Amino acid sequence: MKLPQKFRFVLKGIACFLSIWLFLGFYNAAPLHALSDFNSNELSYTANTDTLLAQSYSTPCLASADWVNKPNPPSEIPGNPKTQTFCQFYQFSWQWFLYLMSPSASDPSLRNFQDAKNYPILQVTGDSCSSNATEPVFFIRTVKDLKDAGEFVLPERINQAGDAATIYAQNDNVVFYSVRFGRDLCTASNQGNLPTDTTEIKMAWKTIEEAEKANYISIDADVIPETGTPVKETLGLVGYHLVRGTPEHPELIWSSYEHKSNAPNCLKPSAAPANGWSFLSESCSQCLSSPNQSCFDSCKYNAAQKATSLTTDTPSEICRIFPEGTAPGDNKGEENITDVDTLNQQLVGPGGILTSLPANNPMAVMANYFNIGALWVNDTSQPANPDNQRGGLRLENPTMETTYQGTLTFNGSMIEASTQNGRNCFSCHIYTPNKTATSKLSHIFDNIHGQ
Repeated sequence: MKLPQKFRFVLKGIACFLSIWLFLGFYNAAPLHALSDFNSNELSYTANTDTLLAQSYSTPCLASADWVNKPNPPSEIPGNPKTQTFCQFYQFSWQWFLYLMSPSASDPSLRNFQDAKNYPILQVTGDSCSSNATEPVFFIRTVKDLKDAGEFVLPERINQAGDAATIYAQNDNVVFYSVRFGRDLCTASNQGNLPTDTTEIKMAWKTIEEAEKANYISIDADVIPETGTPVKETLGLVGYHLVRGTPEHPELIWSSYEHKSNAPNCLKPSAAPANGWSFLSESCSQCLSSPNQSCFDSCKYNAAQKATSLTTDTPSEICRIFPEGTAPGDNKGEENITDVDTLNQQLVGPGGILTSLPANNPMAVMANYFNIGALWVNDTSQPANPDNQRGGLRLENPTMETTYQGTLTFNGSMIEASTQNGRNCFSCHIYTPNKTATSKLSHIFDNIHGQ
């Protein structure tokens, strides 16, 4: 039956009103941002304006205060692996990150990831699964032994994955690395797949001062020079890789987080924090904003080499090439960036769930950390070939894979980024269905089992 014209006009008006109301309600609840960065001075989340992406997703990716107040991370991504949304993976990753960072119920002085009963430390020597395994001790050789004609090999704990590069903060101190893992790996079979709830955590730490502790997840560590007695140092968390398996995702879900004061985006840098960037000098920060050939060549952005000494007068100059692990033209790149930024905004943006916590809440410090992407596969029955990968296809943490982010060049007037020399997690962690225990998907499995 055809409605009279005046009724059709009224119905159209109602539909228009509802559309506007829903849009404004969503906009006020969780504003979307594009390629993002953080302003350390204001503890705020700001957006680069060079690449505003389409905000056309009908269902916003939402965070929940329960992730912080009642952490209970899921064991699986909802739905069928072939129909799961990017949002569901990022919600999963954030829930696990916040759970691991929450105070332990058995010992509130520890955070869950520090509970050795559940997440032992990977030891350089000795049995990592032993109940007697201790907290990490950072052995440092500060001077090469002149009597030793061989190569000066630094401990594994200060070398990055892949190229064994070493980076230094602007205070000249070396960056350390530590690894924890879910205890289920201690009894895992070396055949077939890894346990469905496999957890691996890799962390990057820098030396911090007492005044900085309020803004960092921190630990006290013994630093042992080549000669002399151990020195107690306070280390602040600057980078965090979280790898978690599920029954439906034996390839593991790879996500990464970093501290907002680490470094700016390379192509659209934000203002430096009050105390400067941890891994970028003031002069090289200015060069990103107003580049010329001379300063670009001098800064040598994202260069890092295997160290032969821990004493250096050359701090690293680091910036973030592909925020959210996404390059222009990547498969579903807009969806990936939108979901990453939307959740970051709700959790650590102005008025966000973590940002709004009182200073005495042990989770308030988490407002200083943000997600930079995650990676998984679409079809778990197939290897992790590039066309089967989903999420941040250029995902690399600047504090852990500094040289693998991609390549910067100066074209005479501006700095440009390319994916040349770029990698992601699956470039090194090989996923082969039903053979994850032997396919080198986990690079620590053999160490845990003494193989």
